Amino acid sequence: MKTTIQFLFIVLLSGSGFIAVAQNRTTDTSATCISFWKNKDTRVYQIKHSKEKTDLVKGKSISAATYEAHLKVIDSSAAGFTIEWVYKNFATSGASEQTLNSLHSIMEGLKIIYKTDDVGSFSELVNWQQVRDFAISSYEKAIAGKPQTKEFVAGLNQVKAIFQSKENIQTILIKEVQLFHSPYGIEYNTGGTIVATELPNVTGGAPFPATVTLMLNELNKKQDYCKISLNQVIDKGKAGPIMAAMLKKLSSTPIKDEAEIDKQIKDMEMSDVNQFTYAISSGWLSRIYYSRTTIIGSLNQVESYEITEKK
Repeated sequence: MKTTIQFLFIVLLSGSGFIAVAQNRTTDTSATCISFWKNKDTRVYQIKHSKEKTDLVKGKSISAATYEAHLKVIDSSAAGFTIEWVYKNFATSGASEQTLNSLHSIMEGLKIIYKTDDVGSFSELVNWQQVRDFAISSYEKAIAGKPQTKEFVAGLNQVKAIFQSKENIQTILIKEVQLFHSPYGIEYNTGGTIVATELPNVTGGAPFPATVTLMLNELNKKQDYCKISLNQVIDKGKAGPIMAAMLKKLSSTPIKDEAEIDKQIKDMEMSDVNQFTYAISSGWLSRIYYSRTTIIGSLNQVESYEITEKK
């Protein structure tokens, strides 16, 4: 059951939570990240998605996928933007198990339609049923050649059940989209700002407390770019009991698994590094780097995304 507990933990904490505060001003020591996009604007981004897992028993495994995201602003108004995001040109390498566990690695050609507000912050996924169907198909392919143990199937069925709501699809299954829009509508300064936030709990329970440090790292008005960062750390003391209760609820044998769950939660760690470079004049991002380090029991996983605009 240990593997299933770790699997559920990583999936259920795969979303991101950030505080959005729209304040439109720029000084020598502060800057806002706001979208000034135009209708029919297009951008193409190269994405590298990597996972490295280290387990005391199973050892280390590494996988990577490279692909493109083709973005187009298909509508704009005073209220915000509607954007089309299409995945293309996938190539994968490394451990097959991790590649299969990456939903996006088999989503070639999937079209995501979503809305943002007027400053570029994500608002809602429009075609969430289509994205959901892709996700369920991906999980079915992922388990096709694996031993169908009772615990393994029960864990995957729990995850599939979670995918039945629009809110959970937005939290878990469009991570690159959420990552792309996470810096918008926020003011950054060179001194840094620490903000309390919460990671969403896709099971409907209490959210997981965390803190985010917002920082303006570099401002170059002459060359029209800005570098910012949003680094996040989960509050283990407050989030641990919530996570333990949730995993026991999801477990098919909660009494049997209670000791193992409590042991793994005690050693739980999770932190994010988010770095962004964008054009001050238009608000379009040119580079994104994201890394999440997760430690749960004997498993240490580092997942990263590097998203770079193709000229």
